[in-house]
Amino acid sequence: MSSAPRLEPLELSPGYLLTVDVEEWYHTCLVPAYVRPGERPAGLAEELDWLLPRLLEMLDRAGRRATFFVLGEVAERHPKRVLDIAAAGHEIASHSFHHLRVGWQSSAELRSNLEASKRRLEDLIGGEVIGFRAPEWSFRRHDHPLLPLVAEAGYRYDSSLAPVLGAGTLANPRRPSRLLWPGSPGLELLELPPLTFAGALQLPAASWTGRLVSARRLERAAERGVERFGAAVFVVHPWEISGRPTPGTLKGFARFVHETGRAGYPAKFEALVAALPWQPIRDGLGSL
Repeated sequence: MSSAPRLEPLELSPGYLLTVDVEEWYHTCLVPAYVRPGERPAGLAEELDWLLPRLLEMLDRAGRRATFFVLGEVAERHPKRVLDIAAAGHEIASHSFHHLRVGWQSSAELRSNLEASKRRLEDLIGGEVIGFRAPEWSFRRHDHPLLPLVAEAGYRYDSSLAPVLGAGTLANPRRPSRLLWPGSPGLELLELPPLTFAGALQLPAASWTGRLVSARRLERAAERGVERFGAAVFVVHPWEISGRPTPGTLKGFARFVHETGRAGYPAKFEALVAALPWQPIRDGLGSL
């Protein structure tokens, strides 16, 4: 694969960027059998058919639009819901075809997932899909040898490199950046890293760590992100705003990640959305 990329800060301020990872509650890599279609148990409860309209209503009340990173398999099962998202003025981007960690796939398998998801979404909405986010932010680091495949598949930006330990690395960029591969002239990718908070601790504003703090603290983190780095990329999942427990069986750490901080989170999320001028990533990038 290509050599490690050169990082160049983007000379623009995309501002407040709201993103949604469109996946079911069971699309958790902490339970591999749930995300591998050939192993997935039959009869798992599904909620996106009612959660996506609820999320669209929340955003409409606040007058906000977002980028929806959609799994290809979700687009196959719920094409009308994806069309509703696009019709409401939101951006459709790719979350791969299946919710598989990058490290579980060969380069050929990852390329197939990248291309199949892009093709399925573009055929459905009749427009170009330029953005990608890896399931579970699983590229982990900016010099991952398979990251160039995202650009090669025709995506123009990525939002997978979390500047946090565990889900990523502190060496990942905190500001919007351009990735350029010296060994592959013309190959480049814009990177929009997810928002963090808590200073040196670098905790994700998404997932259970973000759900445990107040809407005002997340708002301040977003304001600091825009002030210091030109952008704040917030991440939410539809199942987080359901207002009810996960409908199926999750155990151990998977249950902890899904259930911690869920009580009262829909109201927090609505307050955060209303407080700041959120927009889709594509709008924030403008002519780029």
